[in-house]
Amino acid sequence: MTATPHDIPDTAPPERAAPPPGGRRRAAARLLPLLPATLTLAVCLIGIRRPSLWLDEAATISMASRSYGDMFAVFGHLDLVHALYYMIMRPWVLAFGTGELAVRLPSALATAAAAAGVTVLARRLHGTPAGLLGGLAFAVAVQTSRWAQEARSYALVAAVAVLATYLLVRAVAPDARRRWPWFACYVPAVMVLGFLHLHGVLLVAAHGATLLVARARPGIWARWLPTTALAAAPLVPFALAARDQTRQVAWLPEPSWDVVWTQIQFVCGSRALVAPVLAIAVIGAVAGLRARRETAPDAGAPDAGAPASGARGTVSLTAVAVPWLVLPTALLLAVSMVGDPMFYYRYTVYTLPALSLLAGAGLAWLRTAASRRAVLRIGVLAVAAAALVVPSLEAHDFVRREQSRPENMRKAAAAVAANARPGDAVVYLAGVVRWNAATYPDVFGRLDDVSMRVDPATAANLKGRDVFPRDLAPKLARHDRVWVMNHRSLDPHAPIVDARERAVQSAGPWREVRTWTFRGGWLVLFERTGPYRASP
Repeated sequence: MTATPHDIPDTAPPERAAPPPGGRRRAAARLLPLLPATLTLAVCLIGIRRPSLWLDEAATISMASRSYGDMFAVFGHLDLVHALYYMIMRPWVLAFGTGELAVRLPSALATAAAAAGVTVLARRLHGTPAGLLGGLAFAVAVQTSRWAQEARSYALVAAVAVLATYLLVRAVAPDARRRWPWFACYVPAVMVLGFLHLHGVLLVAAHGATLLVARARPGIWARWLPTTALAAAPLVPFALAARDQTRQVAWLPEPSWDVVWTQIQFVCGSRALVAPVLAIAVIGAVAGLRARRETAPDAGAPDAGAPASGARGTVSLTAVAVPWLVLPTALLLAVSMVGDPMFYYRYTVYTLPALSLLAGAGLAWLRTAASRRAVLRIGVLAVAAAALVVPSLEAHDFVRREQSRPENMRKAAAAVAANARPGDAVVYLAGVVRWNAATYPDVFGRLDDVSMRVDPATAANLKGRDVFPRDLAPKLARHDRVWVMNHRSLDPHAPIVDARERAVQSAGPWREVRTWTFRGGWLVLFERTGPYRASP
């Protein structure tokens, strides 16, 4: 049946209205940080299980496996600067265990969050292209992967440093209608930064330098100074208490030009990356000084009313990134020159996002300066990206190898897992060896630690307390097999080490079943060949 004109509706059904262009831009701007964050997490998860857990990570596992009460008994004289991190890791370890992936995953997640923060921060300071490219530069940086694959606080400190810097930038922006909410959030961010790692609070000095460079108005200083003082209030007694524990870092190197050069290589990722990374960073710093801040608060849309970077009170990307990258390291080195050494390379991991800000601005400038033709822009950007990525491949491979860590405790644990029998004893030649064995507690925990007089939790330390050498032999008399383990830090000629080795031999007779050498120490299995006879 054919429809007549009267059967056809007078009007067509209404079509769904297309979203306005502004709405699409805002949606894309909200999703933009997810790309660098996802790439960062993917890169950091590659090979995260490959390197063995080592001594520093053993401290995390040992502390996070204790009750909070046992933790606080330690903090009075040891590891106070890591207290907050251990407390965060406690429920995580209870839920997910102490395997390589489990204990390192929080660092990888924090690094992904830092990548998203770098993207948002660079976009606000220098535009969307700089934001995206800065986040991607952070994702593929060598040190980003290295410390995302470490069960320590450094990646978390970097993420909080990005957050604190973003809050400051929002608080001092000329277009900010209400500044106090941003400053109010800035206070706990700085507190958490200091409690996660005390050296992280040096970021506040970099923020002060940023305000000086930006010629901040008196009203900004009137807000920033009291909020900073409020954040510092609990950190001052914390720092004073931690100062009494400086014997833990007596091994730190004295400042020298070699240390400075090593720090430059550390920040860039490797010696091969120094030239290309610094070149891109310098371009970004110059571009940041010259550029007009044309980024809207959140969406990355142009804002024609934004003041030029030279206007009073305006914060440029360079004013944020350069003090952040340079000042904490310079202050640590300066203090180390006049007092006890306080500088070490990994203590400055939280400055690495600043280098990515500069790299993003530099890559964005190369993209726009090349030509108006899209093909040439893509080509120039590809060459610049290759100059950063290709030299980093060898370093990326290295940080995922066993050789990138001082110890390969997994090899020792594998030897024990494959050869241990019920009733086997173990003698750690010093407390540091027992501390190191906490890397794989499920394996080494099967052995009867006859060399331990007081366990680490009860002793409120990481090493426990050792049995006196004269008491070792009677305890070993009840065992037919004993494992003896050493550590790279022990002097083989030290009297106490020699005394323990002689005590083991006096509990024999033994035959040596096998010796395993691994990066960071050695492990020997002895088996009894006759009855123990006590010496007169």
